[in-house]
Amino acid sequence: MFGYEQFSQQPILFILAVLSAIFTIGYFWGKRDNKNLFQTIFNELIDVLKPEDQEFGNIGGTSEYYADFKFRKDSPLTHVDAKVTLLPRHLLPYLPIAILRDKYDKLLIALHMKRKPGEGGHLIEVKYAKSRMAKTTNADQLDKGTVKWGKYDFRIYCKSAKTRDMFKEFIAKHRDPGGIRHIEFVPGKKKCFIFMIPQKGQVAKDLTPVYQWILSLIE
Repeated sequence: MFGYEQFSQQPILFILAVLSAIFTIGYFWGKRDNKNLFQTIFNELIDVLKPEDQEFGNIGGTSEYYADFKFRKDSPLTHVDAKVTLLPRHLLPYLPIAILRDKYDKLLIALHMKRKPGEGGHLIEVKYAKSRMAKTTNADQLDKGTVKWGKYDFRIYCKSAKTRDMFKEFIAKHRDPGGIRHIEFVPGKKKCFIFMIPQKGQVAKDLTPVYQWILSLIE
């Protein structure tokens, strides 16, 4: 009886104990959810890329993962690497701030090619282009135009009408970008970057047409 009365007279300690329990449970649930989400993304990437070998790991904590994919010698690609940055679902007190700041999970894919992919150029969603996360290499040296892709406004940065038309032809054939927000060709480094918002169960659907299109340009 005495223990109960003593505890009831300390509501702050009771509240702290409850919050501690909620945050602890939230940590393990969020950690599990992020791990499961990454595993789903990783498996979908395998389905699209069809690599000869692959590996993945955790960059730090429970929010960042990497994946590396290797290909056969007859592939036009040497390898593909990907970085997945997930919202900190395991940190309940910080999660609302992270959602306001970062907004969504992120998937950045780098395709390493055996030969240059033509001219440099960008196809980037306008709102994403204004964010602190976006990087548009040599954009100030390229011509700029705007095009509608699905319900989003995208900018095309390119050197020639040929590259601009290449982007527009692809958009005309694939009218919904899904989670795709940026496609960048960097011929000097024999690379192509794809940035997307990875929705569980949608990664393969959104990435497949882009990946097949890029392969068709370098094969």
